[in-house]
Amino acid sequence: MDEHPFPRLLGVDEPAEVWMDGEMNAEWVLGAYSRGFFPWPVEDRLAWWCPHERLVFEDPAPRISTSTQRSLRRGGWRVSLDEATPRVIAACRDARGPDRDGTWITEEISSTYSELAEQGLVHSCEVWHETNLIGGVYGLSLGTAFFGESMFSERSDASKVAFGVLCAWLRSRGIDLIDGQVENSHLLSLGGTLVTRDAYLERLQHALEGVTSVGPWHLDKDPEVLLGAPRH
Repeated sequence: MDEHPFPRLLGVDEPAEVWMDGEMNAEWVLGAYSRGFFPWPVEDRLAWWCPHERLVFEDPAPRISTSTQRSLRRGGWRVSLDEATPRVIAACRDARGPDRDGTWITEEISSTYSELAEQGLVHSCEVWHETNLIGGVYGLSLGTAFFGESMFSERSDASKVAFGVLCAWLRSRGIDLIDGQVENSHLLSLGGTLVTRDAYLERLQHALEGVTSVGPWHLDKDPEVLLGAPRH
């Protein structure tokens, strides 16, 4: 993770939004996340950001409504981990296509994260109806941190089920820093909380001391049990 220019910002007095231009490859991605940065293209430029506030998920599981859990139970849906990560990345890219105000997931980003998936560092949670992929979420895992990237849904509640199951599974494995990156109404509705950059970087530093769980990951618990697990 040393072939990158990302500075250490913990305790450093920096402007509210810190960003820089850069490359897109596996080494830069790993270096960026280890220092608290994430990619977010600006127009035609690839930018790496470390905002003054970070959205994280504090609860053992995100807020998943009874109706969403009912969709899983009665809809005949199946949930899996790491069965179709490149397809989830592609679906997330297509879901934010030209008719939906463009996409931040470029072909370069897609291929880099697919490469990291082959290395067992990028993971996905998929929701299926029969043989159809109807929802999913993907992100990167390092130490005891998981950095959520994007999600998509072809049916109502499918992405919520994927995200809820994934978060609960991560907690059960001791992966307790779940990073949602930037604030938006959807992530806030799932229970996201804003923390300061320094608070996030302190937690990240601790998380990176943990052992990375290299994939492929497997869902070893019933999704309904994970979603219905009591909060501590």
